[in-house]
Amino acid sequence: MKVQIKKIVTLFIFAVFVLIQGISFATSALDETEKNKEINDMVQEVATLSKEEKETLNAINEYRRENGLSDLKAISKLQDVAKIKAEDIVENEYFSHNSENLGTPFEMLKDNGVRYKVAGENLAGSTTPEKAVNAWIDSPSHRDNILDEDYEYTGIYVIDSPVYGKIFVQIFLGV
Repeated sequence: MKVQIKKIVTLFIFAVFVLIQGISFATSALDETEKNKEINDMVQEVATLSKEEKETLNAINEYRRENGLSDLKAISKLQDVAKIKAEDIVENEYFSHNSENLGTPFEMLKDNGVRYKVAGENLAGSTTPEKAVNAWIDSPSHRDNILDEDYEYTGIYVIDSPVYGKIFVQIFLGV
């Protein structure tokens, strides 16, 4: 009788374990489906760029094409994040990827509801889009961001700066 009770208890524990795993898998699958829908919705919203932002994106994409890569697509959500960062740099008079107010670029993306696999940020203080892009291309780490094949989307914001002439913020994203 004791052996049979042990078998029943073991079978019961096994059944509970299988049931819990099934629930966990179903929750994970729903989370993944929801995440994919959020990402798909986000990348459908094309950004409205100023003349200087368009010039910056065109120069970046031309350089990517020269190096066998596809164009980056500007999306609204990243444009909004780039704007937040650029305004923070000008208002708080600093020049860094890390902000006392906003944190790192990755924290900033998370805080603004941006989901991604890979992300990066380029900053420039310059007077024209051409000079900003050339400075990025001349810098190995910035050039690596521009030429990263995992990046598909971008947001670019250009704002006047009393210190640098203009601040250029470019956010890169791969989903």
